[in-house]
Amino acid sequence: MLNKKSIVSNLCFIIIVTLNLTIAKDLSGKELYRKYCLSCHGIGGKGDGKLSYLLYPKPRDFTSNLFKIKSTQPGNLPTDNDLITTIKRGMPGTSMPSFNFLDSNELKDIVNYIKDLGNINNKNSVLVQIPDEISKTDELLKLGKFIYTEIGCNKCHGESGKGDGLSSNSLVDSWGYSIIPRDFTSGLYLGGGQLQDLYLRFVSGMDGTPMPSYGNLSEMLGKPKKDENKLAWSLVHYVKSLETERSREEINVPEDGKIIALAVKNNSTIDQLLDVSSSFWEKADSYSIPISRLWQSDNINYQTIEVQAAYSSKYIAIKLEWEDSSMEESLYRVQDFQDAAAIQFSLDGSMDFHGMGSKKHPTDIWFWKSEWQFLKSANVDSDIKHVYLNRVSDSDVESYPDVFNDTAFLSGRDAGNINSKEKRNTSVENVIASGPETVTPLAENLQKVVGEGSWDGSKWRIVLARELRPKSRQKVKFKKGGMVPVGFAIWDGNENDRNGQKMVSTWYKLELKD
Repeated sequence: MLNKKSIVSNLCFIIIVTLNLTIAKDLSGKELYRKYCLSCHGIGGKGDGKLSYLLYPKPRDFTSNLFKIKSTQPGNLPTDNDLITTIKRGMPGTSMPSFNFLDSNELKDIVNYIKDLGNINNKNSVLVQIPDEISKTDELLKLGKFIYTEIGCNKCHGESGKGDGLSSNSLVDSWGYSIIPRDFTSGLYLGGGQLQDLYLRFVSGMDGTPMPSYGNLSEMLGKPKKDENKLAWSLVHYVKSLETERSREEINVPEDGKIIALAVKNNSTIDQLLDVSSSFWEKADSYSIPISRLWQSDNINYQTIEVQAAYSSKYIAIKLEWEDSSMEESLYRVQDFQDAAAIQFSLDGSMDFHGMGSKKHPTDIWFWKSEWQFLKSANVDSDIKHVYLNRVSDSDVESYPDVFNDTAFLSGRDAGNINSKEKRNTSVENVIASGPETVTPLAENLQKVVGEGSWDGSKWRIVLARELRPKSRQKVKFKKGGMVPVGFAIWDGNENDRNGQKMVSTWYKLELKD
């Protein structure tokens, strides 16, 4: 039988253990937040992180208690599951990526820490009750179209749902930033594209945006309350009907986050791997990887790139294919920007910050550039004459003396800057990074990644390749049966993309399957 002293000792022990477990849990959420969220959302969760200036729309201010995606009644805070789902799915078409590579406990820990930062008390939040779906009919679509116009959806989202309504250019969010209405024809929605998801958006509204709640359509339209569900489902079905056939096409997003590389003949040459028309690319699985623009434009803010991978006993190759309606391959004028693509790999196997890693967990990046591809393929020097073919001189001197050229204009070349080379024998630059704004090119003798790219009038197709196991510690190493974290980025010159203005993916896992 325990005496009073033993009981007190045991109680103290239980309290101490409980406190330690609580602290450990808090630290876990804090560490995860600082690893993945801090750069954008800031140390206090106010949306003022170091990288927030690069992002549009701006990162969420958790202390404002305004959240776009929720399953609760208007005026109610989102549930924990709402927050977890948003973090896991991401918000397509914004700079908020998917963190589906985090496990359920990690997601819960991050949400608990975010709730502490924002002083979010959602215990009494009331869920929206989604009624049984009413099947789509021509009559229902007709009613939905009437409601769409009657309540003013067309004023922001446009008559055909492209987000080009009369008010679309004057909308601002609760923080005073311009906001672009959703393009319904794309089939992409911040909170998911299922019918139930859209029902929640209409009924709950999207706090912090001009999107109000339409949970009282019967009252707004002067209809009987018993018709509320019919009115709501008709609007949902009509908005879904605005999607184009292209947006309804099935895409192969890797749900488990894995991209499987095809094993090809061991004697396959690097030239064979670089050939986009090689027969083994028809055998390799193709994966649709979603990418979102960090700084939104009026045009494309979300798309997918098709990714394939193949490897032999000596080399690995990765093929990227994405839609691009124009080819931009010139950087000679200050108003011009090039198309480009990059593949980043984690050097130590950890999925750290997807924005080029961190000091403790750097990344190896293969950076393909369309301008370099042009110079390499055409076997020409980089020169302004490629753009201004019909230029005239204000004197009878046709060209500057070489000595003047060298001292006045080619200092980068003379300093050994890889970006200032006159002749190009590669279209790829291999760089390393330990976080945003830390890109460092490898020495020229270590530039071993090769690539080939071509534009067919509507798409870029490129292949990047390299040896599996280089000697340099600054380069990622691949092995049969192993997995390496991988991410992707695309720059569209027609959208003035450059540097941090680009479209990016989250982390995936590249597996060299036996």
